Amino acid sequence: MKRQKKNKANIFVRAFKAIIRFFDKIIITPFSKLAYMITDKLNIKSGSFEKFLNRPNTLLYVSLILAFCTFLLIDNRVINLISSESIVLENQPVEVEYNDEAYVVEGLPEDVDIVLMGRKMDLYLAEQLGDHKLTLDLSDYGVGTHKVSIKYNNPVNNLDYIISPSEVTVVIYPKVSEVRTLSIDVLNTDKLDQTLVVSNVLLDRDEVIIKSHEAKLAQVASVKALIDVNSLNATQAGTYTLENVKLVAYDEKGTELTDIEIIPETVTATVTITSPSKVVPIQIVPIGDVAPGSAIESIESSVTQVTVYADEEILAALNYIEVEIDVTGLNEDKTYQKVINKPNGARSISETSITINVKMEAETSKEFENIPIVFENLGSGLKVNAQSEEDTKVTVSVGGVQSLLDKLEASDIKAYVDLEGLGVGTHTVPVYVTGEDLKLTYTSKTQNIKIIIE
Repeated sequence: MKRQKKNKANIFVRAFKAIIRFFDKIIITPFSKLAYMITDKLNIKSGSFEKFLNRPNTLLYVSLILAFCTFLLIDNRVINLISSESIVLENQPVEVEYNDEAYVVEGLPEDVDIVLMGRKMDLYLAEQLGDHKLTLDLSDYGVGTHKVSIKYNNPVNNLDYIISPSEVTVVIYPKVSEVRTLSIDVLNTDKLDQTLVVSNVLLDRDEVIIKSHEAKLAQVASVKALIDVNSLNATQAGTYTLENVKLVAYDEKGTELTDIEIIPETVTATVTITSPSKVVPIQIVPIGDVAPGSAIESIESSVTQVTVYADEEILAALNYIEVEIDVTGLNEDKTYQKVINKPNGARSISETSITINVKMEAETSKEFENIPIVFENLGSGLKVNAQSEEDTKVTVSVGGVQSLLDKLEASDIKAYVDLEGLGVGTHTVPVYVTGEDLKLTYTSKTQNIKIIIE
């Protein structure tokens, strides 16, 4: 209250000083110049008039008398030195008075415009005072629809005014409340360092109270705590505390409902930042067939393993990263510069490029007999058998350099048939062969076998 009185006093002091400066500029200074000009023009030699003017209080008294007379003439509008004008005070806030614990009000204006009309001096004073108060008093209104006038204090009585709008129609509802469970929405996760991830968010409360009228509460589908990752300033893994987390109510379409009261308005969140990663090997995969008579002797790479940063479920299914090189028609040593692509779902990898050196030698071959055939992708509830003993094993010819063939074991070779989509009956299916060493080529001497599915 004391501060308000002091502010009003300061306003009146500023206004009074402004009036004094106005009269000093318009009356006192011009009158002084006029008096000395008359003296100079009339060439008054006697010093009596000059002495009269040089007295300390002469000009002050004369100026005040003239100013007072001028003020009376202007105030009584005998002299209309200041024309009637108008100003518009836009977007003036409206103070609403009602019992917000018991009622919810719809249709309240956020602001209105005031048109002030009158003399320029009064308009100037109104602007200097700045004490424009607009009030919408609903204290005596109950539940229902009401048309209510907006009241204006009009700090300068000589001014006329128009409020736009001057009346508003409001609907008053009884306020009800419900308890809702909080959910979490993490924002701006893409702004985190690529090696980091939000692994857990813990709020200091699980439920909040929402208040409004019954129909409005029925629109609330969820109440969420908005966790803004930018506010954490997280540069490394750790636990961070985020206070004053905003709570927002949404409808079923995800639209924010702004007229829902949420208690409390904010919560405190404990955010855990982790950096899940996994080291996986690089697997070089030759694509195509080298030139006849040639074979890959060795493949060496500048990067043999990389660290992959991703969510735990992605890392669990990741065992290696493939890098393909095209060796079609290759018959001499060659160096490849390749890009290491991020696995699907990975945020970052420690290395993004690789140099691969391939050395070539003359090709030889070696046969491995009695490689068992594996049946893959058999449908549920079915069983399969080879039609004959010959259809259970194959001979595999492996091509490559002699040093690699000498190290190769039969157990390193896999022969299989793919039964996906096959039903009951007898089928002829192709035989596929692969091996652990991708620098070698594997060929089954038996191209197809017959199987019986029951």
